[in-house]
Amino acid sequence: MTEDYQTKNYNDLKQSLMVYQEDLSNLTSQRIGEFLLHHYNNQRQRLIKLDSYYKGVNTEISREKSRRLDDGGADVRLSHPFAQEIADFHTSFSVGNPINISVDSDDNGQEDKHPLLDKINDVNDVDALFYDLFADMSKFGRAYANVFRDPNEKIERIVRLNPINTFMIYSKDIDPKPVMAVRYTPQQQVDTVSGDLLNSMYIVETWTDGEYRQSQPIEIGASILEDGLTIDDTQDIVSLPVVEFWNNSQRMGDYEGVISLIDAYDASQSDTANYMQDSNDAMLVIQGDINDLLDGIELAANPEEKEYLEKVVAAKKDMIKQIRESRTLFLKSGISGTGAQTNVSASYIHKEYDASGVEAYKNRLFKNIHTFSRTPDVSDENFASNASGVAMQYKQLGVIQLAKTKRRMFEKGLSAIYGIIQDLELAVSGAWNINSDDIKFMFTDNTPTDDVNTIQLLNQAGASFPQAYLDKYAPGIDAQQLGNLREQQDQAMADMQEEMTHIKLRQQAVDSDDEEVTGDE
Repeated sequence: MTEDYQTKNYNDLKQSLMVYQEDLSNLTSQRIGEFLLHHYNNQRQRLIKLDSYYKGVNTEISREKSRRLDDGGADVRLSHPFAQEIADFHTSFSVGNPINISVDSDDNGQEDKHPLLDKINDVNDVDALFYDLFADMSKFGRAYANVFRDPNEKIERIVRLNPINTFMIYSKDIDPKPVMAVRYTPQQQVDTVSGDLLNSMYIVETWTDGEYRQSQPIEIGASILEDGLTIDDTQDIVSLPVVEFWNNSQRMGDYEGVISLIDAYDASQSDTANYMQDSNDAMLVIQGDINDLLDGIELAANPEEKEYLEKVVAAKKDMIKQIRESRTLFLKSGISGTGAQTNVSASYIHKEYDASGVEAYKNRLFKNIHTFSRTPDVSDENFASNASGVAMQYKQLGVIQLAKTKRRMFEKGLSAIYGIIQDLELAVSGAWNINSDDIKFMFTDNTPTDDVNTIQLLNQAGASFPQAYLDKYAPGIDAQQLGNLREQQDQAMADMQEEMTHIKLRQQAVDSDDEEVTGDE
């Protein structure tokens, strides 16, 4: 029994999600070309579509063909950036708070000090870098990072690679391992006629655990299967420096499963906008004693000939088109059964709109998009109606469950990155003294919390907190500024107390002098 469903969409998706596998010894120039051509023609198209939806250019509603059956009606196209909302929410929830990177090699509960690790993280601005990589995972279902040693700065660098033109080839083992990374970069050329950028030529780069290769510019087409790649540059390397992050076991993006729902919502909102605009251009119906609409039409032909009938049909079609464009419909009056002429009138007509039914349909689509992408609808009035901790956890249950899977997959990629850094440092006898397996990553949910209320409850239970800790929750001012103001206030109070002490001492001295004078008298 075949595992393929007999649908074109499923088989297309299977091709665009394919994981490439081959033994390293069989990865000839022609074999690499086969994978390259397949990725360019199949996987790249899916990735471009996902990127387009993230940017709010939804391909289904934005197609060039008109969505209206008639040319005279409005054709509004409304794209809704649900994809951006979904990807950004899940990314911000998991890594909006920076990932804590620590080493505790002896498991004593105390973090080890490793200046080189801290320097590498600072130089690469890993908080922003890891956020971008996590965002790629959410959008494309995969992300790529390249690790190399900067020969000038003498330190390792981590850079993001574009998932649209990068892919990995794995071994054929039971537990497949990455054996080669491939990237094809467009060589942008300007069309001298149109001024547009052309991406007809590509430079192909490949990495293995021992060699880096760069090809001469080529066109990606059928010729690559025969000619293969012409290598222009080769370098020895110590480790496969490219890491692929998987969003899940299928390498699917967070909003990929709801694109059809997004398309339906775009269509319904666009149709509503078209109706509202068409209502402003309602058709005027004039009913009365008017001349035949076909009077004056030149039909100089034999009525029995085929051309005559075609001409009549064409004239009718042209008349209907003019009626639609002018938004005016003429209806000739007649004679009633009693011999009286029928009424003459003028009125506007337009399509009836089932407001409640249409709005219920759009609300259902809106809810389903959020439900099936596991994204909370924060605009829902009932979302925070019960803000207790347990109730909020249940409302975010889908987000939390998805986040655990995504973080686990992302952590595997992070471990691979620091494993490559370790290989590079050991190759140059650097100051690296860490086992990369001892590096731990801790994620913190990026959710709003009522810390003040929590502290009040703990105080009522008998807990106490230092003033410096409580200062962090003062609104509109940071703890350092608040501490400075408190020091100034304390200094002012101390100065005042000192002045009061001086005044008291002077008063005591005056009183003592008065007593001596009285005694002498």
